Amino acid sequence: MLIPYEELRILYAHAINTVAWEEAQVVPRSGPYRGGLVFRKGRREFTLSFDAAAAPEIMNLQVVLPFALDDEDAGRSHKLVSRFNAEIRGVKFFLVDAPTPLLVCSIEAILASHRRIPNSEVVDAVLRNAMGRMEDAVEQVERELRVGR
Repeated sequence: MLIPYEELRILYAHAINTVAWEEAQVVPRSGPYRGGLVFRKGRREFTLSFDAAAAPEIMNLQVVLPFALDDEDAGRSHKLVSRFNAEIRGVKFFLVDAPTPLLVCSIEAILASHRRIPNSEVVDAVLRNAMGRMEDAVEQVERELRVGR
C-alpha cells in the first residue's frame, strides 16, 4: 500500500480521467496529507480536494464562479447565496468577498466507511454523481444570475 496521500491522489486522478476524460493537474499541497486536483470539463474548472489523514473517506468538489455585484448590492448578494443554500440540495454555496467577489459551489461526498480509503469503483460512481449535481446547480445559479441582472 502506498502512503494514503499518494494512493488517494492516484485514485482520484484515474477517476477524473475516466469520468471527465481529462488529465488532472495536481494542486500545490497545503499540508503533508492534504491534496487536490484541478480539471476541466467543458467550460467549467473543477477542484477536487481531500485530506488523507483527517478524513480519507471524504472528497470535496468545488466550482468557483465570478459573482460581481455592486457594493450597494452586497446585502442582496448574501440573501441570494442564503437562498441558493436553502433551495439547492446537496450543494453548499459560499460568497467570498475578495477584490473580485466569487461564489464557491461545493459538494462534499462520503466515499467509504469512517477513515477508510475508498476503492476505484466507488470513486468513479460518486465523482460522476457529484459532477452531475454540481453542473445542474451551477447552471441553475447562472440562469438565475442572468435573469436577475
